[in-house]
Amino acid sequence: MGLRAASWSTIAIAKPWLVEELFYDLPMIHVPTLVMHGIHDQVCPYALDVTLHAEIKSSRLVPFEKSGHGLLYDEIDKFNHELTKY
Repeated sequence: MGLRAASWSTIAIAKPWLVEELFYDLPMIHVPTLVMHGIHDQVCPYALDVTLHAEIKSSRLVPFEKSGHGLLYDEIDKFNHELTKY
């Protein structure tokens, strides 16, 4: 989906990521959190959600073995099942 965007727009939205401070506030999240991620995601690496899961103590990580960034579309039945179960 994102690969269809104009290259200049992708670059423009990516610039703030270079100075973004990620993860410092994750330990402050104390609500149950469901983390679902496609292991073949080339936009946001799976390792990112492994870190989210490790830092958010009340989280549950559900990997999607047959999905990339669009796990909702790649594995819609599993997505709906996991979300409903959660």
